[in-house]
Amino acid sequence: MRYFSAFIFSTLFLIASPVLAQQQSFLEADTISVDDATGDINAQGNVLVAFEDERVSGDQLIWIKSQQRILVTGNVVFTQKDGTKSYAMAMELDEAMQHWAITEIKTYLENNTRLRAAQAARTEATRIELSGAIYTACPECVDPDAEPLWQLRAQTIIKDEEKQDIIYRNTRLEVMGVPVFYTPYLRHAAPAVERRSGFLTPSFTSQSDFGAGIRTPYHFALAPNYDLTLSPSFTEKEGVVLDGNWRHLTRQGSYSLDFYAHQPEGTLDKADGEHDFRGGLIGSGTFNTRSWQTSFSLNEPSDDLFFRRYQISNADVLTNSIDVSRYYGDDYLNINVRQFRNTLSDETSNTVDLILPDVTYIKQFANAPLDGQMQLVNRVSYSARDLGVDVTKASTRLDWSYRYISEAGFVWNLENKAQFDAYMFDEHGPQAGLPNSETETLAADSFGATLSYPLVRRAPTSRQTLKPKAQLVLTTDNDSFDRIPYRTSAIYELSASNLFSLAAPEDETSRINYGVGHTLETADGLRTSFFVGQSYNLSNDNFSTSSGFSDEASAVITEAEVGYGGLSLSQNLRIDRENGQILRQRTGAHFQGKRFSAGADYTFLDTGQVGNATPREELTSRLDVRISDHWHFGARFQQDLELSDRIRDEVHLTYQDDCTYVQVLFDRDHRQVGTIEPETQVRLVFALRTLGGNAPNTDW
Repeated sequence: MRYFSAFIFSTLFLIASPVLAQQQSFLEADTISVDDATGDINAQGNVLVAFEDERVSGDQLIWIKSQQRILVTGNVVFTQKDGTKSYAMAMELDEAMQHWAITEIKTYLENNTRLRAAQAARTEATRIELSGAIYTACPECVDPDAEPLWQLRAQTIIKDEEKQDIIYRNTRLEVMGVPVFYTPYLRHAAPAVERRSGFLTPSFTSQSDFGAGIRTPYHFALAPNYDLTLSPSFTEKEGVVLDGNWRHLTRQGSYSLDFYAHQPEGTLDKADGEHDFRGGLIGSGTFNTRSWQTSFSLNEPSDDLFFRRYQISNADVLTNSIDVSRYYGDDYLNINVRQFRNTLSDETSNTVDLILPDVTYIKQFANAPLDGQMQLVNRVSYSARDLGVDVTKASTRLDWSYRYISEAGFVWNLENKAQFDAYMFDEHGPQAGLPNSETETLAADSFGATLSYPLVRRAPTSRQTLKPKAQLVLTTDNDSFDRIPYRTSAIYELSASNLFSLAAPEDETSRINYGVGHTLETADGLRTSFFVGQSYNLSNDNFSTSSGFSDEASAVITEAEVGYGGLSLSQNLRIDRENGQILRQRTGAHFQGKRFSAGADYTFLDTGQVGNATPREELTSRLDVRISDHWHFGARFQQDLELSDRIRDEVHLTYQDDCTYVQVLFDRDHRQVGTIEPETQVRLVFALRTLGGNAPNTDW
């Protein structure tokens, strides 16, 4: 009966309203009656009236024809063109739905945000005005009378549907129902807007050199593929410090640039030298053009200590680079340029200022002897120094490797590296010292044979592997390479990970390497691993103390790890072979749980192990606690146990839920680096979702 009545009335409704008929509008209800005298319409029960893509439903409808006015009451649901739904007690609208008024409205917007108001009205086609309104992005509470974590309560809220703006008049921010901030005017983008220019969440900071300050980022959404964020910091002691970020997506790739600018007003104009201006530029990018991949990295400060002084980067050496590469099937070409800048140490004759260029071409061979693997590595590089000797090097190296497993289970790995080098030297600068000849031509070869015999034992609840391993390395006499300036004599750091790795022939030495490893895994989650190894020098070459090698047997190295569930213990040792003294020690204990994780790392370095004149002993500990679903506490402490000094302390307390992010961070750097005194930093970040909490996410 309902649908029959709806059909009859819809026909009358469209005939009576030719404009609405053209707009594909209709009305349906359980019962519909028409006043013969006035033409007024009364509909009862499950009322639904549609105007193009907008719909209104309710319990009762009264249409006053003389006033061209429709009143819907009882459980009103208003669905707009974009799918936004509003719930109210009553709604009054004109026949064309161009203007309407609603009482006791609750609107659910995009991204789970919502508006409530005592009254709402659309007086223009694209403008909605709410009185006594509340806006929040927090989820609804289980208790309907409970206050959300935060909300904006305004005398008037205007939603501009054309510009997708939400504008507030006489607004206060309430946290748990308590007013904490007032503003006469506020505007932000509607939740559906993904990219929009505007202020992002400010952060409050306190630093020794700058004093208290506030950082106020402003985001410029200039185009779909590029944007700019300017973040001036207004500081107590140093005025305005500006930093910004530029991002650009191109057809070939993307890049970003971070820039910094400051005109010192306090002590920073004379710290680290005289400065009328201090700033810097940091950038990176990657591009792909016709099978070529190009990347760059940029680190350029106005003065050596700018990045460290302004707590942007603590790097001792800054590098600018351009890298171009391409694959030709399995072959590979790489061209790169490097520029280096020391931030702490003075420049010496050993300091490389520029590598321009460094070209490497790797040729893979499909048919190698014994069906192994073989490649040819050709390289040309030029390194320039402001002090000392510039070096041009051309190198060709042929690498071959072969792996064989016998029927008895023995695993053989054979490697050979043959290298031919040509050097040309260019003397200049006050500290230059030209070698005996302006050119050198050298050759070297190294061969390695590695034998291992893995033994596996399986049980119903466990699996064990014992793997003894030995390697013989034979090389040509490389003493002639010592004539080349700026070369180090050590092969590399002795460790379990590289004990059986072959270095470049020019750096290798004849030696025997041996070691044994053991692993255990059980069904209940117990995991253990252990390795012990050593290297014996057959060439009697001399090495630095820090390398771990010697002219005979090297130090003994061990690695051990035990894990069960979320707990893991590890220890790496370098032990003097003669007296058993520990030269290096790294010990770690870590636990990872569902709501709690903690860890401690202990490091000991004996005298000379890293060029240090005295022993070094450090302890780094960390703690992470998820106090609740939203609260998180983290801390990290670094201590110098040898000097009984603190190195760095970091503590933060963070609250995060679906609508709010709050973090308090304390960072104390106890070290004095050059002229930079120990630094303390305190930062407070308070971000509200949809109100500039962070820059728009862009899948670039």
